Amino acid sequence: MVAENREPRRILVVEDEEDVACLLRARLEANGFEVFVEGEGRKAVQLAQAVRPHLVILDLMLPDTDGYAVSENLRRQYHSCMVPILMLTARTQSTEKLYGFGAGADAYMTKPYDAAELLGTIRQLLKDAGID
Repeated sequence: MVAENREPRRILVVEDEEDVACLLRARLEANGFEVFVEGEGRKAVQLAQAVRPHLVILDLMLPDTDGYAVSENLRRQYHSCMVPILMLTARTQSTEKLYGFGAGADAYMTKPYDAAELLGTIRQLLKDAGID
């Protein structure tokens, strides 16, 4: 069987905590993903326009805006309507989770997260979107 020659899947991580962002980057790159990290919501929306990620991992608590607004902005962009958004946050209340889905999230996970579950969720979201 010949391996497919395709570009790595691009993931935009929107996370302002440097330790969390570095750990996410390392785990994702170790699994073959190309990773872009941005710690501010408004800049993340601009970066998404430039790099056209296949998936976005989005924290809710950002210094300049919240992840809900970022998700809504990404959904309004013409090219990102089919880009899966995974909210990864310390917020655990069910109302916040429901609000996240209403703002455009495809999946919602809480911190601390299980690395295997995160990777499985990412792969499933990409598959569901016809990206992987």
